[in-house]
Amino acid sequence: MLIYFVALLPVLGWGFMPIIANLRKSTPEEQLLGTSISALVFAFILFWMVSPEVTLASFIVSFVSGIFWSFGQLLQFKGIAASSVAKAMPISNGTQLVGATLFAVLIFHEWQTVSAVVIGIFAVIFILVGVVMTGFQKRGNHIKESVSIHVYAIVILSSFFLTLYVVTNQLFHVTGFAIILPQAIGMLTCAIGINLAKKSAISRKNITFNLLTGLSWSIANLGMFLATAVLGVATSFSISQACVIVATIGGILIFKQKKSPLEWTFILSGVGLIMGGVVMLSLLK
Repeated sequence: MLIYFVALLPVLGWGFMPIIANLRKSTPEEQLLGTSISALVFAFILFWMVSPEVTLASFIVSFVSGIFWSFGQLLQFKGIAASSVAKAMPISNGTQLVGATLFAVLIFHEWQTVSAVVIGIFAVIFILVGVVMTGFQKRGNHIKESVSIHVYAIVILSSFFLTLYVVTNQLFHVTGFAIILPQAIGMLTCAIGINLAKKSAISRKNITFNLLTGLSWSIANLGMFLATAVLGVATSFSISQACVIVATIGGILIFKQKKSPLEWTFILSGVGLIMGGVVMLSLLK
């Protein structure tokens, strides 16, 4: 029973992370820097407790994956700033799932049978349709897509980098707790570089506040590691992706966005389709 509670940590941590980041009017760069600092502190504590073996090769691979995360997370924050948590996060989660699936098929050759291909294609369709449905908004007597092409472009590019962040270590067979500290160093190094390149004043209060964002992310990341070790990738992965429910519905309720019954029907149906696609993909892992 305890391990299933641990498996829920990614749901809550990754679900509330974008909500926490947007409780204060911080820039995406400040959100990224605060999150990265907190993640590095958490990683140092975990490294001291576990003492995993880190080689030069594994350090470089994980460091690079951390850089990919920083670019992806920055763009995700920008996508949220240009729309809202409830609109951007289903797109982000959905396109990351599709991206990871494409890598699994094209690079890791995971779909070996006809049934796997059929299930996988239907899963991707479910996810993409669900993503579009969550963005519908009532205008007059009609329901229309309310997310702009600009936001879609930012979030999809974000998902590209976040997918690279996930698959880089897998591609080079770097696993376990050896990933966490080098990855966090890469995250913070890139975040500092991004803020220096911006050449504009940053708020220390905003960065300090976003340490909470990083704590939420770090707890989710740790929960995913622990759950995967006991439950396996398929089960822990499926449970963790329920974070889209927390981010979408939580974002609407916490930021007091008014939705009509018809809009709620589309949003909940869209989230349901995304989760249905997740379950189907988990059957193939």
